Amino acid sequence: MTDEELYEGVLRGDGQALSLLYDRYASKVFAIGRRLTSDRQLLEEIVQDVFTRVWTTQGYKPALGAFDHWLSVVARRIAIDHLRKHLRSHKSGVPLDITLLDLPASEGVEKEVQGRLVRGELRTAMSSLRPEERLVLELAYFHGYTLSEVATVLDLPLGTVKTRLHAGLLRLRTRMTDWKLEVLG
Repeated sequence: MTDEELYEGVLRGDGQALSLLYDRYASKVFAIGRRLTSDRQLLEEIVQDVFTRVWTTQGYKPALGAFDHWLSVVARRIAIDHLRKHLRSHKSGVPLDITLLDLPASEGVEKEVQGRLVRGELRTAMSSLRPEERLVLELAYFHGYTLSEVATVLDLPLGTVKTRLHAGLLRLRTRMTDWKLEVLG
């Protein structure tokens, strides 16, 4: 069955049609959410809310485009809404996933020790930033968002995001005066 036929079944209250759409698209919805957060519980809520929306609304119009595109847009909007809600409830912002920094050294114990020292200094420097600067840096550098995506997620003008990023980077630079780039090389 096509996506459109399954969606018509959903509109008629056919739970099997919803189940088939879920099987077909749950991993795609999860991947869309994963671009915005690594929190497993939040990702599961996003997937559940997306398919609840499919079940309870008549938002998809076949004449306007493909079902998978519409579902992707719905998933992204719901994921952004969840992330905004999560950020508001955690005033300090998205917790920095330091495990992204804990990459194994490619050569020898000395390089591993130096890498750990740099990561430790970076952790300390990041924690000393103003929360709004740290949040922008975390989203952009540790979670892979573009500045436009950061602006969308935080519901801020792009110029404000750029200003906070710049200010945060300047503060990091002053806090990490002894940091040597060749340590990472």
